[in-house]
Amino acid sequence: SLNLLEDEATPQGKAIRWIVCDDSISVQLLENQDPATGNLPKQKHGFRLGGDAGEAQVIRRYILAVFSYSTSKVSPWNDSLNFLSADLHECNWHKNYTRSNFPYGDFDPVGMFCTMDRGDLDSEEADILLLNDENHLLYNSVLNFRIDNDLNGPLPPEIGYLIDCNSMQLENNIRLTGPLPQTIGNMIHLVSFSLILNGPKFGGELPSSLFQLKNLKYITIQNNLGKNWSLPANVQVGDDTQLERLLLVRNSFAGIIPPWIAKLKQLQTLDLSMNNFQGAIPETIGDLSSVKYLNLLGNNLTESIPSSLGKLSEIDALILGENALQGELPASIGTLRTLQLLDVGSNELTSTIPSSFANLESLKYLVLESNSLNGTVDVLESMKNLTVLLTRSNSFSGALPDGLFSGTSDNVVVDIGDNKFTDELPTSFANMSNLVSLFGAKNSFADNVTQSSVCDNSTLLVMDCDACECCDVCCDGENDGVCDFQLDGRAVLGLECGAWYEYCVRGADYFAEAGNELLSYTILY
Repeated sequence: SLNLLEDEATPQGKAIRWIVCDDSISVQLLENQDPATGNLPKQKHGFRLGGDAGEAQVIRRYILAVFSYSTSKVSPWNDSLNFLSADLHECNWHKNYTRSNFPYGDFDPVGMFCTMDRGDLDSEEADILLLNDENHLLYNSVLNFRIDNDLNGPLPPEIGYLIDCNSMQLENNIRLTGPLPQTIGNMIHLVSFSLILNGPKFGGELPSSLFQLKNLKYITIQNNLGKNWSLPANVQVGDDTQLERLLLVRNSFAGIIPPWIAKLKQLQTLDLSMNNFQGAIPETIGDLSSVKYLNLLGNNLTESIPSSLGKLSEIDALILGENALQGELPASIGTLRTLQLLDVGSNELTSTIPSSFANLESLKYLVLESNSLNGTVDVLESMKNLTVLLTRSNSFSGALPDGLFSGTSDNVVVDIGDNKFTDELPTSFANMSNLVSLFGAKNSFADNVTQSSVCDNSTLLVMDCDACECCDVCCDGENDGVCDFQLDGRAVLGLECGAWYEYCVRGADYFAEAGNELLSYTILY
């Protein structure tokens, strides 16, 4: 508003005075205004997305100046990053850091930088990072603040009018404050938006306009310390939405998962894990026909698992663990032929395993631990790609199927402890050189069922003492350190890596280390 511009103490007042008094580039444009039309001289080439009008450059420099003043409210940035350099094109308002930092590799320009128009890219050009528009049409601008530069204060509403920006990343700035401005919905060319590891006074309800940006493909809001994050209750999502990845991880998001999320038809990755979402999983979530990775781990979700999840025909990973979900495992999940990871552990489920699960021909990782599931596990024999099975602390009974894990040559990890399994171990176990870890304590297996070859081949093996003469460590019913020893299933599966979990699945070294920890219990007890 005019009042903000007139007030010398506001970021807007400081910025307009810098533009008309100190910024040599803007002053030159303003002084050469066409007296007949009132237009400013054109930029040399300008931006493909923002045009080449001189007015666009002055406005862009004003917006960046307001951003600089607003986020140095208490004290200056650690590094000015060339911001407010009056004789430098705004594309040069950054410093080049050399460090390993995705997506820029070892070269990480921090601040604002610009890239060349793809149609103007000569094959001999080694670098598309540009410092001005002297020789090339600029393609877009990027705001990249992926270092601890002590940005302090709120993001000003003016930032939403940086319309040629296609990527905005703010990370590791502990003194950022306030919510995201509603004007962010004006950043019509924004493709990627990231807020990671920012401070406890930064957050609030996300603007509905963020989810209406037609070119936006990637949203990452992760590991921020603010306690008042929430999603808008209603968003009018258009049919032309392009959002492919929505990561809202470890931010204390609260409230329900709003049904409008199901309208994000291009969504391939939805990760809302480690927040405080409450209530039921919306039935409409089954309408996410393109989703491949769905992670709702570690919330306060209740009621039953919706059968509509059986419509997720493209899904690779379905992670619903560490909630308070009740009732049955839906038989419809058995129709998910592409499913590789299913985690429903640490809930309040009470059913048997549906017979339809025999159709999960791609399933590699199954986590059912810490529920009240019951019945046999015969259906697992049909899962020829199964390599990780975690069923600890349920009420499963009967014998393990004889062909369990017979179809895979990958490392096999099994935790079936604290159930009611009986009879023998599968005969296939004796010949499995890939059985890395087996936890079978606190069951009712027959005496001495563990063959010596199982002991020889396993990196980590824990059985009840009367079921295993060859075990170095066994559960005698008194040593709680051994009997209750439990693998961290999410660590085993590399879920800290999100949708890239398969690159982080733990190998034999991890279980060797766990075995050393177990041996320490035998010394202590």
